Amino acid sequence: MGKVMNSEELHFFGLKVVYKDLVDQGYEVLNVRQEADVNPQILARKNDVLYFIVVRTACFPNMGILLPDVAARVGHHALKHKAVCRFASVGVANAQGTTDEEMGRPEVGGEYYINYKGLMPFPQ
Repeated sequence: MGKVMNSEELHFFGLKVVYKDLVDQGYEVLNVRQEADVNPQILARKNDVLYFIVVRTACFPNMGILLPDVAARVGHHALKHKAVCRFASVGVANAQGTTDEEMGRPEVGGEYYINYKGLMPFPQ
């Protein structure tokens, strides 16, 4: 067994997944903040629209969760900047795991299954 990702490594991995997806979809990524407690983590632009993107990453079988207080703070901040809020939920599983427990421990430099369905609107 290799080194299991800590929370910072897991969050950074999720950011990389979302960043690649944004670039692939033609977004201009303006800024990425690696700190999980800084919201939003990604500022991006597409078709002259500014996006505030909050990224949350969790280990299998879970998905990243947007907490209501974070959504409210980011939403309020976005209004001032005429930005659109989006949430990116990422789930990561250890592809070498043979049990749910092993799959729930992604390793640094390992192989992964990624559950990511793209950007989602903030809940109203």
